[in-house]
Amino acid sequence: MKLFLDPWPPDYEAPVAIDDSLYDGPVDTTVETDIWQAIENPQQSLFSKIYFIDGTRRIDARVLTEASGKTVHGLFGTIAVGCVESEGTRATFAYPDVRRFLILGGGLCQNETLDIGVTQLDYRGLACHEDSPEEVLAHLQNLMRDAEAQLGQQLLGNGVCVFVDGPLTYFSHSAEALVGVVKKIQKPYLDPLHFSLVATLKQGQRTPLFHITDPKHERYSWYLRLAGVRKIDHPLSGILRLEVRSAIGVEASTRLADYSALELPRFASTAARDPRAPQNLVPVGALESELRRRMGDPILIRRAIERRLSRQ
Repeated sequence: MKLFLDPWPPDYEAPVAIDDSLYDGPVDTTVETDIWQAIENPQQSLFSKIYFIDGTRRIDARVLTEASGKTVHGLFGTIAVGCVESEGTRATFAYPDVRRFLILGGGLCQNETLDIGVTQLDYRGLACHEDSPEEVLAHLQNLMRDAEAQLGQQLLGNGVCVFVDGPLTYFSHSAEALVGVVKKIQKPYLDPLHFSLVATLKQGQRTPLFHITDPKHERYSWYLRLAGVRKIDHPLSGILRLEVRSAIGVEASTRLADYSALELPRFASTAARDPRAPQNLVPVGALESELRRRMGDPILIRRAIERRLSRQ
């Protein structure tokens, strides 16, 4: 029995966590070609500018209250969304957006303002009709994803390609050069015979497109190897799954798949830079750090929340 290493540290969720129970039948693997084999990078550039979009969220404090004799869960939460604009050899942070919310379950709503020195932090009150810690947190997660979608739609245009960290679940109307980048492999989509090609891909190679039929989020997808792997690493290390809305058509989707195979390997991170290398792309890792900085010091904010509650 030969063992292979998962190169991500155990503090993170596993990048390869395939759940065969999620496989819900074969997808169409012939939309691009009838020959299921690795596709080489075509070495052609399509766009003059690339945007990498990502968001992050943080629970600043969990809270509890009482309503109609019932315990209600809530949280003070912060989301931050932005992008890295890459043009040639130049990359800059752009469109940073930090929002703060006080989310309460049970349909309750209340605004709050925190004072930290001469700075005021306004938490917008939002009602969550569900009432559990998990559902309140899911509400915050959805707010972050919605903000990412809004920014993505804002950036799309001629000569621009937008890579979004994560699937395109919240991008239901886009028919332009918008690509979802999925770092973790959980749902295989392909049957074992077709999926076996993924482990054999070399750096910069991709699978042909396959069509994922979904009434709400119909899309084309492909797997891409970002970087080579060591002999001790699992063969699926360094693999991304990417997707585009099927509304853009097979021809445009094929061009974007080729473009991703050309451009993304040069943005692959290394273990010395990022523990989630190479899937957590360098612009995305840098953007995450910048967004967390803009969210403010969590200890100072926690103390401000405690002071605010103590005044009640």
